[in-house]
Formats: sequence, structure tokens, C-alpha cells
Amino acid sequence: MISGWLVGDAELVAKMEGKADAMQAGLEKSVQRLTLQLLTTVKEKLSDDVLHVRTGRLRRSINRRVDVDQTSVTGIVGTNVEYAKKLEYGFKGTESVRESLRKITQAFGKQLKEPKTIKVRAHTRKVDLPAHSFLRSSLTEMRPKIETDMKAALVKAAQEGTS
Repeated sequence: MISGWLVGDAELVAKMEGKADAMQAGLEKSVQRLTLQLLTTVKEKLSDDVLHVRTGRLRRSINRRVDVDQTSVTGIVGTNVEYAKKLEYGFKGTESVRESLRKITQAFGKQLKEPKTIKVRAHTRKVDLPAHSFLRSSLTEMRPKIETDMKAALVKAAQEGTS
């Protein structure tokens, strides 16, 4: 998470009075642009071979949102896929596996004449999944650009109208 705030004396506040709307509008444009760039960076990271893409569901689920109110502009890039948290932070523990059907072509090391469908009972398994950060690492990589872009947006808005 990246946050910014302005601390100053009364003189600076008086000088900036009346520019708040322009500064907020500039920040909003900047955050819109930056969240789109962050979303693209995350999707590119999910496209490489590190996570061994099978279906692309996680990559397609990455979304962005910009929330604006009177005092803040918040950009959010994330996903609602249930396994994303385990990939991002890693997971070590026991998980339940539900009952399923599996098609087998060999049994006891020997080829079967015809593929056979078998039922795999529900069970638990121990998992030790290392972290494969795609959200936090993308944000860390973009941090200098985010800070520079937001500062530039504020400076531009503050300078508008002063001549």
C-alpha cells in the first residue's frame, strides 16, 4: 500500500486553498492510469512460466477499481479467486480434497487395455506451497513510478492558475 499526505504550515495551506479540486482531479487521473499499468504488470507476471499457467483463470480475474471521495483517491488492483492468497503468500498446512473421478491408463505400472474411470475418495493432504508473489511484487516494482507520477500530478495541479 502506498499512501501520501501533505503536512505544512498555515501559509502553505492558504496558498493551496482553492486548488484542492484541481489537485484531486489530477490525482484521480494519475491513479486511474497507474492502476491500469499495475493491472497490466500483474497480468504479465502471471503469464510467465513461474506459476505454470493451466487455465488462465487467475490472470483473467485480475481487476482494478478506483474509489474517490472528498479527501482521498484509492486505487485497488486485486482478484477474487480463492487460491490467489495461497499463491501470493504461500501456504503450509493441511487441506481437504473433495471426492472426484479420475481417468487412468495404467495400474500397478502396467498399461491398461482401455482407459478406466475410478473414484478418488475425499481425503486430506499436507501442502507446503512457497510464496509466488504477483501482486505485492508488481506493486514494489512500480513504486518509484507511482510516487513520481503522483508527485508530478500534484505539482502540475498546484501550478495551474498561478501566473
